[in-house]
Amino acid sequence: MKKMLLLVAIALVSTSLFAGPLRVLLLDFENAAGGTSSLTNPSQIAGKGVYLLSKQLLDNENFVLVDRREFISQMEKLKLTDAGAATPVQPTFIHAAQQLGADVILRGTLLSLSEGKETVDQGGYRTDFTVLTSRVALEALDAKDGSVIAMSEGSSSRKIRQTATQQTSLGEDEVLSLLDKAVAQAVPSVQQALESRMVTADLSKIKISIKTTDDPAMVEIDGSLVGSTPLEGFEIAAGDHVLRVSKAGYRDITRRIVLEKDASIEVPMMRVELDALEQKEVLKEADVHIFSREPDLIIHTIE
Repeated sequence: MKKMLLLVAIALVSTSLFAGPLRVLLLDFENAAGGTSSLTNPSQIAGKGVYLLSKQLLDNENFVLVDRREFISQMEKLKLTDAGAATPVQPTFIHAAQQLGADVILRGTLLSLSEGKETVDQGGYRTDFTVLTSRVALEALDAKDGSVIAMSEGSSSRKIRQTATQQTSLGEDEVLSLLDKAVAQAVPSVQQALESRMVTADLSKIKISIKTTDDPAMVEIDGSLVGSTPLEGFEIAAGDHVLRVSKAGYRDITRRIVLEKDASIEVPMMRVELDALEQKEVLKEADVHIFSREPDLIIHTIE
């Protein structure tokens, strides 16, 4: 019964694993407003834009938000070195997004945060208003090549009546509320563009076969269990994936693989405890033409 349930679970994963929602990575919300408002510092307000944008996207089942802590950690890992020393050349956020399997990168910009004055003549009585306006821009980028997928803007304003007997001062809460409304106005058009992209995206399928030097072993792709080796003709979307092979008594093997056409993969397994001769033989088998990290995968293209 347990075996049957496992097979059913694997079958369900196989049909839905690669047709899932878009993985969205949020960059920092930049400040382009400049200066310091008499109300608050625009840079501090912009820094909270990521949270507001996350909140707007969180309930949409078409998107999965990539953990920003993972993004920051990945940027740290990707720091380049030259002969062991740090270099001034820094990896782009595109590299980190690809490593995390993101489909789309979203970045926001606080375009302006302005405070104006307005005077209204109401039957001979002049009334003064303070007008606070926030304007933002959102930009969606393809995580594969950085090309722009969509752009949108949103704005929000609030009038506060000021009289000789009543002067209202706005605080950070009111400013954040305006920013939240501006972001909410900008999000729908970006969502529409991304959802359209999900429908029209190239979801070309390929087939991969996976075996190890000591079958059977469990196979996970992009964090989901898909079966055990030998795995024959498993269908996935072409592109970038993370493969993990595990077996009790052996070291887990996790590798990023990029597949453009049908392929077979042979994974050299290494026992937790290995003598020198056995280790030499395994590393010899791990000689690969596509990846250089050890132990590697032996990948053969199926013509």
